[in-house]
Amino acid sequence: MFGFYDERDREFEAALEKRTLLDGVDPEKLPKYPGARTFSVSFPTKEFSFLHEAAIAAFGGTLYASWYNNPERELRGYTPVRLSRSLDGGKTWTEPETVAGDPEEKLLFCPPVFGTVNGKLYLFINEMVGPDIMHGMRIYLLEGEKFVFVKRTDVPHKLNANVVTLPDGRLTVPCRYAEPDALPYIPALLFCDGGDPLGEWRVAKTRETRLLPGQVRYECPEPAVIIVKNRITMFVRDDHRRVPLLCVSDDLGESWSEPVAHDIPFSDSKIYAGTLSDGRNYVIGNLYPGRKKLAIFFSGKEKMKFTEGFILQDGYSEELGFGEKWHYPAAIEKDGKLYVICTVNPGENDLVGGAALTVLDL
Repeated sequence: MFGFYDERDREFEAALEKRTLLDGVDPEKLPKYPGARTFSVSFPTKEFSFLHEAAIAAFGGTLYASWYNNPERELRGYTPVRLSRSLDGGKTWTEPETVAGDPEEKLLFCPPVFGTVNGKLYLFINEMVGPDIMHGMRIYLLEGEKFVFVKRTDVPHKLNANVVTLPDGRLTVPCRYAEPDALPYIPALLFCDGGDPLGEWRVAKTRETRLLPGQVRYECPEPAVIIVKNRITMFVRDDHRRVPLLCVSDDLGESWSEPVAHDIPFSDSKIYAGTLSDGRNYVIGNLYPGRKKLAIFFSGKEKMKFTEGFILQDGYSEELGFGEKWHYPAAIEKDGKLYVICTVNPGENDLVGGAALTVLDL
């Protein structure tokens, strides 16, 4: 399908069903999003040079951003989840505060995601006992100005996106399944069937094995979902081949199709997706090759054909005066704007990272 495929990519794609998602959009000729503005959120310090997997929420007139930090290397040593707030639409941010951290370094906290449920804002944080060795999840509730610990569960998974409320009232979170204290290799959904974040949670795998056709395997299959009526379309990161993948459930996540190839040339990085208040769907990700170019695509109302596409970031930012890679996006809509947060590497050194926010007028 794409010019950058090699023989192994083509063999893998030939074994899959194909799906066309782009309608009149050429991903090689995308314009910049008109009027987009970009702001710094948090950047490297002497204490923490590495930042990754930022999340964003809007609640009560405030934007909340959260991420995990490391002193020097990804998921090595002290790994706290930290948080900042903005009262001016993302232009300026408070000094980061630590929500969860273990100075003894027995637990690593990564990543955070948000959920707004029944008028309350929650922050969900994974526990690890080693890099991506999943141990459990903690839930925090915003009370006044502080996020307060309210629940822990040992359901084995790794979080990937903010909480979504399903049409039937259940809560779900895109995640990766992991055996207890093991690596998360299978795309999955985390479910709260009762709709109360303080109730019981369970993880539902999209398949039983990480192996795909032709001995291809999932490596870091980070998922992102779009829900239209009772159908969930899940975009899945593909590291082992350069074939963009998705899978589909027609029963709100209880059963899933085999992986399907599609025509948005997402690179091997995290994808984020959602639905706007006007019913349009969007998906955000890096376009091949690498993580330099971050793009967004929009569909029509309750559609899965994407009729518009735009570049959000592409290497060095004249606006901010830095930038090389822009990746691991997350997004939230508020008051006619879409706020897209992501990791940014100011130079080619991936061990130095921060967070930036791009604001889109819808």
